[in-house]
This record gives sequence, structure tokens and C-alpha cells, in this order.
Amino acid sequence: MANKLLVRWAIPLLIACAWCGAGAGVALAQEYPRVSVVCLDCHEGKDASLRSTAHSLAGGTKNEADAPIACTDCHVGDRRHWEDDPEEFPMKSPATLSAREQAPLCATCHQTSHQQNMAERNIHMTSDVSCSACHSVHESKAPPLLKAAQSDLCVSCHRGVEGAFAKPYRHPVQDGIVTCSECHTTLSETRRELSLNGSNMCMKCHAEFQGPFPYEHQATVDYSTEEGGCVSCHEPHGSYLPRMLKQPYEAPHFQTCTQCHAMPTRHNSNLKHGTAFAGLSCSECHSDIHGSYTNRLFLSETLVGQGCFTPGCHQP
Repeated sequence: MANKLLVRWAIPLLIACAWCGAGAGVALAQEYPRVSVVCLDCHEGKDASLRSTAHSLAGGTKNEADAPIACTDCHVGDRRHWEDDPEEFPMKSPATLSAREQAPLCATCHQTSHQQNMAERNIHMTSDVSCSACHSVHESKAPPLLKAAQSDLCVSCHRGVEGAFAKPYRHPVQDGIVTCSECHTTLSETRRELSLNGSNMCMKCHAEFQGPFPYEHQATVDYSTEEGGCVSCHEPHGSYLPRMLKQPYEAPHFQTCTQCHAMPTRHNSNLKHGTAFAGLSCSECHSDIHGSYTNRLFLSETLVGQGCFTPGCHQP
């Protein structure tokens, strides 16, 4: 009874492994052989398109069973395709598979965090955007086998952000200095799609704001209740405002700051200040807005000489 159950479940399992590409080199080599030479008899020249890539068939035609890669690793089927009738027994082309079918096929070789993300939680997968929607194994001239330059490829679908890169203050994506994947990376740790732990992702380039600071500005930390991080104040793609801010921070409304901080009564016209600070932006005094090593109010150390920290006034 046990043997019958083993046969009943083992055979479908092995066939499923061969379907997803994992059958390369397993016991089903006779039914699902690893071949390339016989493929090129009909599909002449297809090996040339792979020659300078990681999918190159060079060196794999003499002993195909041990080759690093073979045509039938991706184009799954059986020998009846070339021994009998190719139309009656067609091979599967990865490009015709759905995203959920294609991901495990590619994952046979590509076991990376990117591949894991695509298979588990990526928004592309849930939208049925498959690996071949962005990558072209046979035709690509761009690394890593992308169909086009990365920025052009991404905005071909994400039209909403294309205009942001034309704004005066922006990340230089269209200039080829920054790529989309440097920010929209794999295995996101927060609930925001395609981000790497929110503001920590920004610190890869803006390390001077990383801290840790004894006095943290809660708007900048990604583990706060709102999970705000850098995008609480900054537009990630591009803005008409300096420093890629979402809102102005100058007088009279100081929107960047007042979206969280109700302006204290007479803050800019305090009798003890006179009119010296009237109309100045908040950052003129609160200069360490990303975090401070010395002051809980993020005040600039240059204010020491002006007597701002004397007893009865602001305390460091």
C-alpha cells in the first residue's frame, strides 16, 4: 500500500519538477532530456543571441547532460517534439506562461532575493507582470538582459512618475546617474511596495543623515507609528521646490513644518526675539532637522553666541 501511494504521488511530483525546469539532470532525463544541438537544427542562429550572456550554450553541446544550461531547461517538453511531430507536441515557451508559472521556471537557476521577491510578494507578480515582461533572454543587449535601458523600461508602465524627472529638483534618473532599482529594491521590509526599509534606503546615498542621533526627529524615522521616513517631507522622484520638498518651508505658512507642528503663538514675533527672527524659515534656527547630537529642539549650535541658550531661554 505504501509503495502504491509512493508511485501515485512521486510520478506527478517529478513531472511537475521537470515542468518548472527543476528536472534538469534528474531521473526523468529520458522523457525530459537536456538538449540543445537538436534544437538548433530547426532554430538556427538562436545560440548566437545567447553567446555573450550567462545563458550561452558554448561548451555545452558535446556533453549536454552536464552542460551549465540547455535549451530544454527553459523550453520544457519531451523528445516527441523533434522525433515525432513538433506541432502536435509543442515545447513550452516561457514567454507564453503567466507570471506565477514563469517565476518558478526562472527560479530553477536564479535563486536570488529579486527572484524570491517576485515569487512571493512583489506587486509585479500580483499584476501578472512576468519575468519576460522586463527581461529578454534571446534579444536583449542591455544588462541584466533587460528589454531596454532600465529607466525607459520602468516608465513605459509607470507613466505617472515620468514627468517628475523633468522637474528642476529631481533624482537624475534620466541622466543615467541613478537607476530605479537603487531605490525600488528587492525584499522590502516595510509595507510600502518595492522599498528597502523606507528611509534606510535613502541613507545609501544620504549617509550624513543616518545617525543614530541621541535626539531623533520622529518624522524622519521609518519605525515611527506613521512609517513616515524621508517621504514625509520629500518627493522621491522630483519636485518644483528645492531639496525635492513636497511643500514650501518659507514664511508665512511654513507648510513643511506646520503639517505636523502647529505654529506656536507669536513664535516668530516673540517679544524677547524682537523682530530679528520674523519671517525666517524654521530651518534657520532648527537646522539639524534630521536629528541632533546636542539639542532636543534640533537648534543650531551657532545660536549659542546669540544667547539663545542662556538660563530662562532655550536649553540645549
